[in-house]
Amino acid sequence: MKMNFSKLAGKNVLITGATGFIGSNLTLKLMEFDVNIYGVSRAAQDATKNIHWFQGDLADENFVNEIFTTVSFDYVIHLASHVLGARDQKYVSTTFKSNLVTTVNLLNAVHNHKVTRLVLAGSFEEGEQNKSVPSSPYAAAKIGASNYAKMFYHLYNTPVVTASLYMVYGPGQVDVTKLIPYTILTSLKGESPVFSSGVRMIDWVFVDDVVEGLMRMLLVEDIEGKTIDLGSGKSISIKEIVNLTLELVDQGVKPNFSPEKDRPMEQEKNADVNSSYTTIGWKPKTSLKKGLQATIAYYRNYCG
Repeated sequence: MKMNFSKLAGKNVLITGATGFIGSNLTLKLMEFDVNIYGVSRAAQDATKNIHWFQGDLADENFVNEIFTTVSFDYVIHLASHVLGARDQKYVSTTFKSNLVTTVNLLNAVHNHKVTRLVLAGSFEEGEQNKSVPSSPYAAAKIGASNYAKMFYHLYNTPVVTASLYMVYGPGQVDVTKLIPYTILTSLKGESPVFSSGVRMIDWVFVDDVVEGLMRMLLVEDIEGKTIDLGSGKSISIKEIVNLTLELVDQGVKPNFSPEKDRPMEQEKNADVNSSYTTIGWKPKTSLKKGLQATIAYYRNYCG
């Protein structure tokens, strides 16, 4: 289903996490449609004619209010997040502030300043709400954020919609400890990448497809209060995707899988892409092989 993204031309769009993997790809795409892009970053960013930057911490309510009184935003996309699946207790406070407090601050600001729509980045790591225990501090904070979004919509009619993101991969992922960049970069060095059991099943989705889904969620009417899956709808084991990646890199490297146990309570879940298509006219376009080939080409250049 085609969509006229030129409707976004001239609109003021705030992107939190604009320097991140998904945010940077989304920003580049929005630039094609002459969108007025505003980014938020804790660190200072170089001045650019394409992005207007706010520097600060979204967990600071005063900072968030200052942003919204400075600019009248049409749309907000909240991608900023402390993305870490570690189970360690030391990450509880960090993920609470970065993933839950920031979301509540933005929900309040969006409601008070009459923004057309807020798109939140949720996660498949949330699992089946009310049916499972959160698998990590990250998952607990994300579940809390999603529940606050539902409350704001149903109690206050706040125009918020949540994108449940599955395992996003592709060019531009700066965190090279993530599975696919790690596999590619290690094999390009002629070394064998090391993994745990490799049995976990994961739904992988290419970053360009996710960007299109997020943009659709800005424009499709009457989706407030909903959660929309952005994934492939298919799962593949870590062992299978590692072997496919190494085959495409073609360096003659073999992986090293160990009998080490995976982290407890790992989520295994497929995106409901049929529902996503019905709701916003979106479905993934990029096959896993083509997505991996594009990603490998990026990291070959990255290494060069």
